[in-house]
Amino acid sequence: MSSLRELRRKQTTESIRRAAVNLAIELGLDNVTTEMISNAAGISPRTFFNYFPYKEAAFLPPKMEFSSDSEEKFIRGTNALLDDMLTLLKAQLDEIVADRVFVMKTHEISVTNQKLQQLRASVFYEFEEKIGTIIAKRLEYTGESGDASHMAAIILASIRRGFEIWITSETESVFTCITARIKTLPTMFKT
Repeated sequence: MSSLRELRRKQTTESIRRAAVNLAIELGLDNVTTEMISNAAGISPRTFFNYFPYKEAAFLPPKMEFSSDSEEKFIRGTNALLDDMLTLLKAQLDEIVADRVFVMKTHEISVTNQKLQQLRASVFYEFEEKIGTIIAKRLEYTGESGDASHMAAIILASIRRGFEIWITSETESVFTCITARIKTLPTMFKT
C-alpha cells in the first residue's frame, strides 16, 4: 500500500513542478504565485505546502538519495572507485525521468534568478557532502577527510557538467554524458 502512496506522491510532486515551470516560463518567476501553481496543478494551496515549503522549492532538482543497499555496495566495492561511483549514480539517475525539454526549462529559469541559483547550489552542496561521506567510509578515513571532500567536489562538478552537456546535445541519456565526464578524470591532469 505504501508503494501506491509513494507513487501518488511522486506524481503530485511532478505535476506541481511542471505547473510551476510552465507558469514561470510563460509569466516570469516573480509573477507566479503559489496559488497560481496550485490552480494549474489542480490542487489546493494547502496541498502545495505539503509538498514544498515555499514557491522556489518547486523549481529545485529532486533530492538525490541513495538507498542504504546501494550505498553499502559502493562502500564495499572492489572495482575502481570511479567505476563503482558510476554504478551508484546510475541507479539514482535511472529514477529521474530524462525529459530534456523540462530540464532545459528549469535550467533557463534558474540561471536568470539569483535566489534559485543559490538554492540550487545548496542542493548540490548537500549532495556533494553525501558523496564525500560515502567515499570516506569506503576509503576508511576517520575524522575530517579533505581528500574525500575534494574527490566528491570533483565528481559533483563532473555530474553538473554532464547535465549541462546533455541539455544542449543530441545525446539521449544524461547518464552517458555524466559517464563521459567522470571517465575523463583519471587522465585529465596528465596533459
